[in-house]
Amino acid sequence: MTAVTILWLVFFINLVLPIDLRLYGLRPRHLVGLAGILLTPFLHVDLRHLIANSGILFVLLTVSLSFSRKLTFRALWIIVLVGGGLVWLSGDQGTIHIGASGVIFGLIGFLMCLGLFRRDWKALAISLFIFLLYGGALQSLYIYVPGISWAGHLFGFVAGVLAAWWVKTAKKR
Repeated sequence: MTAVTILWLVFFINLVLPIDLRLYGLRPRHLVGLAGILLTPFLHVDLRHLIANSGILFVLLTVSLSFSRKLTFRALWIIVLVGGGLVWLSGDQGTIHIGASGVIFGLIGFLMCLGLFRRDWKALAISLFIFLLYGGALQSLYIYVPGISWAGHLFGFVAGVLAAWWVKTAKKR
């Protein structure tokens, strides 16, 4: 999967560069942090963080792309821009948000709600599958853990639900 490969390339490029790319993550309510809305999903704290996000992202993107490439790309733009924008507006000042978790939670929200909004059997089957596979992850939306972007998870999920709503009548191809 190209997206996951890019995450790994950015991680290894960051290891050899004289500047730490993670500093370009999303900084809430700072103009310089606006670029982080687009860059955040590609930046990871360490190898463990990258590995944790890579597998889940691979599965979610594979499932979503198998349903519709067009709708997946639309959803990803909505998730990144709306979810990231909400983190930028409401996140704690003085923090830097990085990682693909917001996109992951966005895809979970998108895929879980897509079948409900579209009322299409294939989409409903995908929604049920994702709920059974990753529904437990939603419990983390109720728990604050220092060092983990709770806002990124929450607003990613909200943006994913919005994306499912906005593409509910769009053609799949």
